[in-house]
Amino acid sequence: MNIVFHSGAFDLQEWRQAAQTISPALQLLAPEEIAIEEIDVLLIWRPTLTDWTQARNLKLVIGLGAGIDGLIRQLRLPAGTPVERMRDAGMRQAMSEYATYAVLHFQRNFDQFRQAQQDKVWLPHSPYYRANRDTRVGVLGLGSLGGTVAQHLSQLGYSTSGWSRSGKSLAGVATFAGETALNEFLRQCDILINMLPHNAATEGFLSLNRLSRLPQGAAVVCLSRGAVTNENALLEHLDNGHLRGAMMDVFQQEPLPATHPLWNHPKVWVTPHQSAPTQIEPALREVMDILRERGLD
Repeated sequence: MNIVFHSGAFDLQEWRQAAQTISPALQLLAPEEIAIEEIDVLLIWRPTLTDWTQARNLKLVIGLGAGIDGLIRQLRLPAGTPVERMRDAGMRQAMSEYATYAVLHFQRNFDQFRQAQQDKVWLPHSPYYRANRDTRVGVLGLGSLGGTVAQHLSQLGYSTSGWSRSGKSLAGVATFAGETALNEFLRQCDILINMLPHNAATEGFLSLNRLSRLPQGAAVVCLSRGAVTNENALLEHLDNGHLRGAMMDVFQQEPLPATHPLWNHPKVWVTPHQSAPTQIEPALREVMDILRERGLD
């Protein structure tokens, strides 16, 4: 089984070393180490090489991240080549941790404390304390990662709701489905966590109009794909005071340009697309599971 690893973001040597601790049979090859016609499986993420049409023996492509819509659009593959994505690879835990931090940031008024520090003001009366049960968190998008985040926050005692295009049932989560329920969902989100994937239907989904439907003083947390959020609309609502703040991990252009206003906005917290990085050993174990399921081990 010839497994080729290709990524402009991940280091092959790190993955090779981890692979050997898992199974000596798990050999990862660089594209230049094998003829393209002899590749059986391709492990790929943020590729610099996108034309694989000559890989006539290619049986499976595995994207080493949570979202593969953009990856599929990039790649040129032999007709009918199946493409799978990581189902977990440690990302569910990492994403839940980030989401919890973001919720606590606004729930416990750390945004206000930071501003007070910058102004050298010792607040004589702490801002209003809000308990978990009184903090309404909405998760936009209830796929594998979004559903996990919603249930995690519910288990922590938050008043948690979620929206998806089709109906979902999640323990402890009030679920909304379809365009007709979107307004009702948005109106009751003190903190909105965007977990929608990027596709034609979600391009610019968080628009000026939709963001206006959030309650006055709501906060937005963007963790899925940058193209889902209209950044100009977000900035307008931050500037006019409708939104309290935003924690941003994904952006329309990455890396975020140095001149972008999000960098210096006093109501925005920027992280460099690190909410749920792929964990190497869990990812490789998942790769082996996928290969077994497809009879390729």
